[in-house]
Amino acid sequence: MMEQALDRLAAESPLKLAGVTLSVATIGYLLVQGLKKLTDKSSASKLPAPPGPPRHFLLGNMSQFPKDHFYQRFCEWQKEYGDIVSIELPGTPMIVLNSYEVVQELLNKRPNTTAGRKIGYMALEVMGSQWHTTVLQPGAQHSYQRKMLRRAIGPQRVGSHDLVIEKNVTKLMLTLQKFEGNPHRTFLQAVGGIVIEITYGNKLATVMTKDLSFWNNELQALLNRAFVSFWFVDIFHFLRFIPSWMPGAEFRRIGDRATWLSKQVRYAPYEKAKELHAAGELGHSLTADILDEFGPSDDAMDALAIMYMAGSDTTSASIMAFVDALLLFPEIAKKVSEEVNRATDGGARLPRISDRPNLPYSEAVWKEAFRWNSFTPIAIPHVNTQDEVINGYFIKAGTVINVNNGFVLNDPRIWGDPETFRPERFLGDDAKSLPNPLNVTFGFGNRVCAGMYLADKIGFHVGTTIAALYDVCPLPGKSRPNPALAEYTDGIFRCVIMIQCMYMRPLSNQYPSGCELASRDDSSQGIVERWTC
Repeated sequence: MMEQALDRLAAESPLKLAGVTLSVATIGYLLVQGLKKLTDKSSASKLPAPPGPPRHFLLGNMSQFPKDHFYQRFCEWQKEYGDIVSIELPGTPMIVLNSYEVVQELLNKRPNTTAGRKIGYMALEVMGSQWHTTVLQPGAQHSYQRKMLRRAIGPQRVGSHDLVIEKNVTKLMLTLQKFEGNPHRTFLQAVGGIVIEITYGNKLATVMTKDLSFWNNELQALLNRAFVSFWFVDIFHFLRFIPSWMPGAEFRRIGDRATWLSKQVRYAPYEKAKELHAAGELGHSLTADILDEFGPSDDAMDALAIMYMAGSDTTSASIMAFVDALLLFPEIAKKVSEEVNRATDGGARLPRISDRPNLPYSEAVWKEAFRWNSFTPIAIPHVNTQDEVINGYFIKAGTVINVNNGFVLNDPRIWGDPETFRPERFLGDDAKSLPNPLNVTFGFGNRVCAGMYLADKIGFHVGTTIAALYDVCPLPGKSRPNPALAEYTDGIFRCVIMIQCMYMRPLSNQYPSGCELASRDDSSQGIVERWTC
């Protein structure tokens, strides 16, 4: 009887048959998960789970879980349920951490058991991201790739790339002369060029920067959408077998494109760099350092690829946050400009990376830009590999741990007046007792970003050089945005939407009067700047 009914249905419409199959499988899956939950209760810890929104017997919190704007919903739950919020999706227990102390205890003090990853099935499998160092599970491969990156761009080695950074930042400053509009893409391209040259060398950068930037920008846009959206395939994995041509299968088409782009970002520059290295033409670069010390391997290829993928987006987002502050708070921008002017012999030369110790106020503004309206409001999730107890709550193994960075960096219990952009908080006597916003942003425990020192160095130098040369102001005829009314994009990285009204106006009191910087050359004799007047 059943076979006859299915045969008639298949003859009538293949899509109807697919729909029936999907419905039956879904019901079966939910029943199995519900029965499993009931049987688990007998062996569960006597301690309660953290509080959270009420759950449906079979669906858990699926109906309340946000489809977008995760940060906003997580903050709403914080107000109602506190520092640890418990959520349950079918087959996926989850918590949200809204306290710096809890994050420190769970992720920094227990790194060996809370450093797992649980990335959505859409991003990980459908989009082919399994190779990313940032999503690898703890183990030998993850440790080996991080070791490579530490040797190449750790705190002891990152300074070897200063001249490359300074040279490319000078080129960026020339691009920004009288710039109008939204500078994010300009920053992204500039930072991408810096990271490509540092990673793969100057010769490869001259022939591949355009293609590599194009691939990476498109891939990052797709991954950004995947991370901030809800996908049914994240729960019902069998949906990945739906043909990409079917109506409603857009996720499959996104996955196919992202998988192709991943292969280009991984293989193309690495293979070219190996050829140049074998011919002795690669020059100073991360690739040369890693190949010389560790030899060629898939791990080397993947560690280098993630440098560009993760480094360009994070660094450009941090620069945007700093430039946002220069636009929104002109009195602060003036103080930064004056400080950099004093540190550069009264503005007789461009800033150098070595000037940073003499820029304490600019350093404080840099930290405050990371803290105020955090540009990374939700961290990449961790997973605990064993049962944990914290604050009297039981966290079972396999729970997805989300860190609400945005709330932690605006928690009034820590910051007092978090809504106020006040760099001075990092200059007073109590500054040492405050969390470093960069440490919150770049991760915890064994998941601290391996490229944080390079990203920090590039971002700070770009930001302070812009402050030295330019008045970041609204376009003529436009008013300066009200910080309290600023709206932000919804994504992995948040940016001020109203930033498109930005205008880079050269400061008249900086450098030779009536002149513009034409070039800046680095040599063994020092740095030579040329001006056109």
